[in-house]
Amino acid sequence: MSKSGTVHANGQTLYYEVHGAGPPLVLVMGIGYDSTLWTLAQVPALCQTFQVVIFDNRDAGRSSQATSAYTIADMADDTAGLMDALDIEKAHVCGLSMGGMIAMEFALRHPDRLDRMILSGAPGAPARAAFHPIMTWNWVKPNDRSGEMFACQQFTWLFSTAFLRNREAVQQTVAMLSSNPNPIGPQAYNRQARAMLQFDVLDRLAGVKAPTLCIVGEQDLLTPVHECREVADRISGAAFEVIMGAGSSHVVPIERPDDFNALVTRFLS
Repeated sequence: MSKSGTVHANGQTLYYEVHGAGPPLVLVMGIGYDSTLWTLAQVPALCQTFQVVIFDNRDAGRSSQATSAYTIADMADDTAGLMDALDIEKAHVCGLSMGGMIAMEFALRHPDRLDRMILSGAPGAPARAAFHPIMTWNWVKPNDRSGEMFACQQFTWLFSTAFLRNREAVQQTVAMLSSNPNPIGPQAYNRQARAMLQFDVLDRLAGVKAPTLCIVGEQDLLTPVHECREVADRISGAAFEVIMGAGSSHVVPIERPDDFNALVTRFLS
């Protein structure tokens, strides 16, 4: 079973898709990207076991653009509002990068709505860093007419060395992203970036009661292993998995989908 549409939730209009049947699993995307990335490898595999819900965050893809600044907590409330609109009382939630931050806030703000949580490459306190790569990306975004330097900044932080040396794969990925009919604009990106850079949940993570799995790639540059371990150590009983070897970058769901999907399925089952 598959369906798609838009719902009004928490003052936003959110585009969503639902695939498969089974226990609900909500996938939350990271900064600057829409739910399309989940459809490459996660949706086809995970919808065999779960009712997979993907959606575009506010300011991304086919969802509405915000009219003012907001926080990660606001985006967590968007997720809860989406579940309300879809009549989902309780769900597993899996977030990548900023999506993991949204999941953490969701766990704290809506504990009765969360079954199990999976965090992939998700830091607990970007706000504690004096400098952060997102600051650079946010400056480059409105000042790069061709988009080449913005792509360079992102790819060198997000993908593995092996991927970056595969020129054909890089060109195919750039072409795929460039063909998105709903790219995020500089102002929308700035709002997401500011929300992310203000995020600090470390001292509240002891309040997370849901069973949690933290996944990180061994070669993750943006959110290194020690940052993800820091999150896992603050959540009582959290499982911690490091995906090792080639392709173990920040975007392990894209570079190592089979390993990522297996970890998700095993933990949720």
